[in-house]
Amino acid sequence: MIAGSGINRRQWSIGARLTLWYSLVLLAGLALFGAGIWIVVAHSLNAAVDETLAEQLQGVTTVLQAEYEPGNPANLKEELSEYVEATPEGRWIDVRDPSGAPVISDNAAPSSAHYRTRVTEVAVRGQRFRVTVAAPLESTELTLRRLREVLLWATPVVLLIGSLGGYWMSRRALAPVDAITRAARSIGIENLSERLEVPATADELARLAETWNNMLARLEAAVKRLSQFTADASHELRTPITLIRATAELTLRRERPAETYREALRQIIQESDRTTRLIEDLLLLARADAGLPAWPLDRVELAPLVLDVCEQGQILAQERQLEIAAEAPEQPLYVQANDPALRRLLLLLVDNAVKYTPAGGRITVSVALDSSGPTVTVRDTGVGIPDAALPHVFERFYRVDESRNREAGGAGLGLSIAQWIAERHHARLEAESVVGHGSAFRVRFPQT
Repeated sequence: MIAGSGINRRQWSIGARLTLWYSLVLLAGLALFGAGIWIVVAHSLNAAVDETLAEQLQGVTTVLQAEYEPGNPANLKEELSEYVEATPEGRWIDVRDPSGAPVISDNAAPSSAHYRTRVTEVAVRGQRFRVTVAAPLESTELTLRRLREVLLWATPVVLLIGSLGGYWMSRRALAPVDAITRAARSIGIENLSERLEVPATADELARLAETWNNMLARLEAAVKRLSQFTADASHELRTPITLIRATAELTLRRERPAETYREALRQIIQESDRTTRLIEDLLLLARADAGLPAWPLDRVELAPLVLDVCEQGQILAQERQLEIAAEAPEQPLYVQANDPALRRLLLLLVDNAVKYTPAGGRITVSVALDSSGPTVTVRDTGVGIPDAALPHVFERFYRVDESRNREAGGAGLGLSIAQWIAERHHARLEAESVVGHGSAFRVRFPQT
């Protein structure tokens, strides 16, 4: 039973629910308004009757005080009779002397009529008279009855008109939402470049459309990166696999000397190693995109770490006849870092410098402190990077020169991994270069 009612509630549109709530609020408002009007009018009419009765009591009191003579009761009765005759029809006056005998009494008042009465005692020359005045409530009750009829008839009419108007307004207000929904449904993976029309209203609906467009832009960029990543990964993997297959097929076509077989196996191993490194880098970036847990960061001194990195990079530098050196201030500098990850970041930068620095060049890894915090800079005297390519060097699989990168053995992922590691350390990786004079990659750590 509960599940069924839940389904029914979900089937109601937002416009219908808004109209229902609006109608309930309007009904409550009309009920309170009608009750308020009824109370105010009833109080006003009764107050008017009370004011009339008070004036009438004052008039009788004035007659008693002016005309009462202990030895001449007939004169008082005559004056009171004249006062009663001057009283509007329907009102009732009863005056009793101290003994309770009526001085004057209007017995013609209809007993079936509803009256509002006031009773008081008036002291005149040592005698106390009891005065009762009354006024019929027929006019007041008639007015209240007609008011009740008007309210009972007007409330449903106003409620119906208000509900229809509320439903029309809710449909009109939600029409742009329907339009946005239809447009959003029409956008798929094949047309992610399309955008929703933003209403020129600068309201919540405009912000909703802008948010959708921003989300679509991010989604389009992500899909483009994924497509490019897939295409580049396929291309990078296809090349070594093709070389391995071609080398094996050519070697097996006919009998060859043992040295030829050994050379073919060396080529296959070399390409296998390159493919292994590429797959490992791809898996690392895939895990990075999936969101790896944060690394534990410890207090690490930069100078000893940079010296170790330079020693490890010395092997690569010697193979290319390069000089590598470390520069660090005497004052120790510390950063919050994960030691293995930071070593890999600097080794990636050193390896990149080795690949693109001609023989006889120099690579310098320096530690410094500036106004923003500690920095580590890997500077080389290599071929440099053109200005147009500099903003793209951290993109995955990006190459300034395709053939040169291939000869150097790179897949275009090293700098992307280096930037990701820097971001995990809350650091910035910056690049600057002059073609023909070398490049510098600088890691800026936050101030500790």
